[in-house]
Amino acid sequence: MSLLKFGIIGSGSIAKKHIHLIKKKYPNSQIYILLHKKKIKSKFELNFFFKEKLFFQNNFDFIFICNPATRHVEYVKKCIHYKFKNIFVEKPLSASLNEAKKFMSNYSFKDYKLFIGYVLLFNDIFIKSLELLNKKKLGKIISANIVCNSNFKKWRKSKDFFESVSAKKKLGGGVLNELSHELSYALKLFGPIDQIYSKLSYDKNKKINVETKAKIICITKKDVNLGIFLNFVSKKEERYCKIIGTKGNLLLDFKNMILLLNNKKILDNSKKSKEKMYSDQLNYFIKNYKKKNKFHDNFINAFEVVKLIDIIKLSNNKNKIVRMI
Repeated sequence: MSLLKFGIIGSGSIAKKHIHLIKKKYPNSQIYILLHKKKIKSKFELNFFFKEKLFFQNNFDFIFICNPATRHVEYVKKCIHYKFKNIFVEKPLSASLNEAKKFMSNYSFKDYKLFIGYVLLFNDIFIKSLELLNKKKLGKIISANIVCNSNFKKWRKSKDFFESVSAKKKLGGGVLNELSHELSYALKLFGPIDQIYSKLSYDKNKKINVETKAKIICITKKDVNLGIFLNFVSKKEERYCKIIGTKGNLLLDFKNMILLLNNKKILDNSKKSKEKMYSDQLNYFIKNYKKKNKFHDNFINAFEVVKLIDIIKLSNNKNKIVRMI
């Protein structure tokens, strides 16, 4: 592949991760960054821009949108306006269902390639689990529990966590958006949701004006009883999914990077770097951008996550079971 030019919008931790992966895979590539504040420190040679018009005058092969979720769709539209077709957007697609709906109704997918970064879909544990479920190795799925407990105060050690995207509603923070990876892979594994009952919790600290915990009870259209429990102010770090079927059970342990089928280890990636799934995601995006409709399922999954988050909030607000439309 010839010399590639990448445009990066944003300068946070995920933008830095993409820069690292791009330079590792394509060391001779040129990277241009659109900033709204001071330049970021990097060991790589980077080109910085503070004015959008000058930034978008470059002839990029790929653009990565890594700014706050409340501005994702805004910058996708700007990329399309400037005729860029290969656009990677960090999750979630949008922090607003209405915004996402308007975007879908006004733009054609034939004209550009849009990919949403739900990286757990490239985790070997998830990929193997989806394969097992598709082969009916567990029989009919009866129930599943998805748990993600983490502490967002540890995510960005160089930044005051009260000022981070995670803690700010206006930036699209909150546990539902920040840990929406779990919602994305739940839809992939268990299919569309039929009914939801949820309870959201908020931190006593007024500097955090977003939900910090979510308890979500679902029934899927395939009649799977599904519990999703998210917490990003937890003292405990754990990330797993337990699935029970008529023929067996499966444990996806993302923290320890192991997969257990009927309590027997069938995949052990504990010694592999978690960077691999990010690298695999990047490779998939770059290698498949020319293929027609290759990213369509990815975009629909991301849109369904935005819908799901909206319904979860509605159920919490109304304190009742809500059906997905």
